[in-house]
Amino acid sequence: MAATLRRGRGKQVAPTKELVSLRLSREVLAKFRALGPGWQTRIDEVLSEAAKGL
Repeated sequence: MAATLRRGRGKQVAPTKELVSLRLSREVLAKFRALGPGWQTRIDEVLSEAAKGL
């Protein structure tokens, strides 16, 4: 019964992001995590801005 109650997000129709494994320093993670929920999105935003300058 528990299996029938589980709901996932399902597949994205048009995936815009890719799952990767990335090693970051403890200090960087601590700073972003301290800002609360959405820390992974904020890291993505910072990296996106940095990539524009490359």
